[in-house]
Amino acid sequence: MKRVIIQSCLNICMYFLAAVFISSIHDQLNVFQNDPVKGTGFNLTLDLSIILPVILVAIGLSVTGYWMRTDKKSSFSKWSSSTTEFSDQDEREEVITGKATRAAYVTFLITLPALMICFLFDVPLMSIFPNFAFYAIALVLTAGTCSYMAAWVYHYQR
Repeated sequence: MKRVIIQSCLNICMYFLAAVFISSIHDQLNVFQNDPVKGTGFNLTLDLSIILPVILVAIGLSVTGYWMRTDKKSSFSKWSSSTTEFSDQDEREEVITGKATRAAYVTFLITLPALMICFLFDVPLMSIFPNFAFYAIALVLTAGTCSYMAAWVYHYQR
């Protein structure tokens, strides 16, 4: 249970850090603009205060996932190419994972149409909050991950 909670929380952090990172790239990116002041070509400036947390959380996610893996005999290369959230130790955990995955799927079915409705008001939202799309996607992924984690813990303690 601890493995699912830690990985889910780190995944949620990664979603929002990725949204911050991509929105900063979106703000800084000038692709092939013929501007006499900025020049032509590709211009990108990245801030270390944005990149460093993304790298640290990604390393933390990898290290904790590898330490908490259920199959201790698998190598790092084999482990890293599989989905760690769906690794089960017994039949009971397979059933719990199935129920939690179903809950996450239903959450996606609810939050994605709600996000589509928000995109109907794209122009007013983008004028107020220019990077809305990146954070909206992170929010949908977070809702699915939270519902997976909550359902997994609920069915595990039952």
